[in-house]
Amino acid sequence: PILMQDGPYKGQMLHGDVAHGGIKRDFLEKINGEYQGAVFRFTQGLEAGVNRLCWGPDSALYVGEIGMVGGWAWKEKQYGLQRMKYNGRLTFEMLAVRAKPRGFEIEFTDAIGGGLKIPATDFLVQQWWYLPTADYGGPKMDLQKLKVSRISVSKDRRRVFLEIQGLKKEHVVYFRLPEYLQSVSGQFLWSSEAWYTLNGIPE
Repeated sequence: PILMQDGPYKGQMLHGDVAHGGIKRDFLEKINGEYQGAVFRFTQGLEAGVNRLCWGPDSALYVGEIGMVGGWAWKEKQYGLQRMKYNGRLTFEMLAVRAKPRGFEIEFTDAIGGGLKIPATDFLVQQWWYLPTADYGGPKMDLQKLKVSRISVSKDRRRVFLEIQGLKKEHVVYFRLPEYLQSVSGQFLWSSEAWYTLNGIPE
C-alpha cells in the first residue's frame, strides 16, 4: 500500500492487484477505536499484475508489474512498468464511504446533478462474511441483500445518506450505485461499486 500525498484523494491509500491488472483505492476511518473502511476501483487494465507502487521525484506514480504463466497474472502477462500522473482534472466518483449508526454516508468528488431523483430501490446493497479455511481464501457466508429504507441528500449535493436495515458488524458491505448518476457537469460515475469492511457499527 502507498499513501496519496496530494490531490482529491490526499490521505487515502492505493494498493495493487496482481490478478486484475489494476490499482485499488482505500478510504480508512476509525470507528470504536479500530480502523475500517472502503475499497474502490482506481484503475484497471494495466500492462500486467500490479506488484509495487512508488512515488517518483517528479510526483508521478510508478507502477511495477509482474505475473507468472498459469498462476497469479493479468492475462498471462509477466511484466510491465508504467507511469501515472494526476492531470488536475476532476473525475466524478465516490470519494468516501462512512459508517453511521443507522447506515452509511457516501461522499462524492463533485455535486450530484440537481435534476436527478434517486429511488432507494436503485441502490444494491449486500452483506456477507468470509469463512476462514485451510485453503487459499474461503467462501462468502450468509450473503444477504439489504433494504435501503431512506435516502437523504446533503444541501451541497455532495453527500448521500443511506439508511439501511439489518446491518451486522464483522461483515463486508457491498454497494452498487445506479449507473445513471451524473455530476452537475454531466459526468457519469467512474466506478459504481464499493466494498466496506464493517468491523464495528458507530453508536
